[in-house]
Amino acid sequence: MKKNIRFYIAIIGLSLGGNVFAQDELAADGPRIAILDMAAALYNSELAAVVQDQLSLETEDDSARIRELAQEGSALQERLTVDAEVLSDAEQRDILGELEEIGVQYQYLEQRVESIVQQRREIFEQTYSSNLIQAISDVVEEDDYDVVLRAEVALFFKGTLDITAKVTEKLNEQQ
Repeated sequence: MKKNIRFYIAIIGLSLGGNVFAQDELAADGPRIAILDMAAALYNSELAAVVQDQLSLETEDDSARIRELAQEGSALQERLTVDAEVLSDAEQRDILGELEEIGVQYQYLEQRVESIVQQRREIFEQTYSSNLIQAISDVVEEDDYDVVLRAEVALFFKGTLDITAKVTEKLNEQQ
C-alpha cells in the first residue's frame, strides 16, 4: 500500500513537473517585448547634437546677456546687503530700482530664449518624427519584436528590454 502511494505521488509529481516545464517553454516562445524611450532615442542622435549646436549659436548672445545680468544683480544685492548701514535711503532706492530693472530684463531674455528653444524643439520633433518611426520599424523588424512599449508606461523593466540605444543607432545610420 505504501509503495502504491509513493508511486502515485511520484506520477503526480512528474506530471505536474512536466506541465511546469511546458509552461516555461511557452514563456520562452511568448511575445518578444521591448521598451523604448522615444525622446531619448531622438535627442541622443547625432542630428540632435547638430541642431543643439545651431540653437546654442542662435541664443548665444541672449544667454551671455542673461549671465551678465545675473552677475550684475548678485553684485548689487551683495552691495545692498553689505553696505546697508552706510547707504542713504535714496541710494538704497536707486539700487532696488536697478535690481528691479535687471530682474525685468533677465526675465524677458530668459523667456525669449526658452521660447526659441521650445519652437526649435517642436520643429525638430515634427521634422524628424518620420525618421524616428522608420528607425523603430527597422529595429522591430530586425530583432522580430512583437510589442514595443514606451518607457514612460512601464513601471519596471529589465535593461535588456530597452532598445533605445539601438533606435538611436538606426537614426544615426539614416543621416
